[in-house]
Amino acid sequence: MHGGQGDKGSGEPLPAARRSFVALAELAYDKTRYRVSAAGFHDGVIMRLRFEATDATGKVYKRNSRSRVYSHCVAIHFAAHPPSKFWPKGVTAYSRAAWAGSRALAERSASRWRKEPYVEAIEILEARQV
Repeated sequence: MHGGQGDKGSGEPLPAARRSFVALAELAYDKTRYRVSAAGFHDGVIMRLRFEATDATGKVYKRNSRSRVYSHCVAIHFAAHPPSKFWPKGVTAYSRAAWAGSRALAERSASRWRKEPYVEAIEILEARQV
């Protein structure tokens, strides 16, 4: 017995645990509740936000989100690789984007990518909502 709340072997859950379970079950099955997010809320429908960022070469990076707001884009430019045993045609140079919600998170992501030997350049871009 733990503080007069029943023992483990009785099969009876604790009153607080029962209340939590019932509350979670009600939230799970209640279809009229909507989750309000940072993305937007309009007449019970969560809106989709679209973000864009343009790098120095003019390439546009796009991202859609329903639950997150992005303020920065980290454009990672990878170097080309010559043909090898595993890639007989070689690997062409390409770029990809990593999205962040703040300048500090973008800097942190960029510092991690700078350690990789096959990364030519990294740009931190301001994302705009379109």
